[in-house]
Amino acid sequence: MERSLRCRPRVLFWVALILISTLQMRGQGSTAADQGTRALASNIQLLEFVTQTKLTSEEQAQISREVAIYMKSAPQKVIHRNGLISVTLANATRFPKDAPRLRELWRYDIAVNVPHDDIEYLVAEKHDPTLVLDKGHQRIITEQTLSALRSCTEWLAPNLHKAPPGSEFIAAERAYLRSDYWRLTDDEQDAFAHVARNCIHNSDFFNGIVAAQRIQFFANNAKSVTDSATEARDAALISRVVYDILLRRAGGGAASQGRVFDYMVQQSLLQQQLQRTVIKNPSLPPPN
Repeated sequence: MERSLRCRPRVLFWVALILISTLQMRGQGSTAADQGTRALASNIQLLEFVTQTKLTSEEQAQISREVAIYMKSAPQKVIHRNGLISVTLANATRFPKDAPRLRELWRYDIAVNVPHDDIEYLVAEKHDPTLVLDKGHQRIITEQTLSALRSCTEWLAPNLHKAPPGSEFIAAERAYLRSDYWRLTDDEQDAFAHVARNCIHNSDFFNGIVAAQRIQFFANNAKSVTDSATEARDAALISRVVYDILLRRAGGGAASQGRVFDYMVQQSLLQQQLQRTVIKNPSLPPPN
């Protein structure tokens, strides 16, 4: 009950943001041209947020043409989706440590729910190619995942008593995950797929415990490492443990805020009955 009361202000905050964005998009003084302009800007911003790449002028022009088509054929869906994108980007700005998780959610949505001849899908795959798509567990691993895995492994390397990742790290992990992902345990698959979401909380967690606790934590959670793939696996698994601990803590900090937001996004999508839906992450249940 106490946790539920603490979560309620965050729920109200996201409800308000979603409603405000929707009302702004549907305001009486808003013309079709205004709505189209905002939809174009938000779609470009979303793709740049998801792929972490600045789109070219040609790509922006292609998106502009596609938005114009959708504004004629299904304007309300474009407006509703634009409102959701605006809320997503506002959340990523307000809570930067939520950004990796939101990026994962949208990247999976684009890979699964956007037609493969749609410019949004093509641009996402061009700048952030999919390596593993696990629809059964609603997980995706892309090039951005590998970048996050390298950063995470580098950050944890001293505690794993290993040298930082070398120049071949990305290529080795790409080959490893493409060939071995389906042979990994469910925990390992989840840890790799969500390493960006999880690892960003490591510094706060480890800075909040004393040295003796850190030593004991790694003794309990780090496996013996013999190669780069195993080292990366340990970094991913340790980060997953940290994230789960944060979720279990009262209030949960940024992780709990993210859980509430994920739930609110899902409910908003269901209410709007969009064809393109953001998944509910099974590891983040609805708040009480």
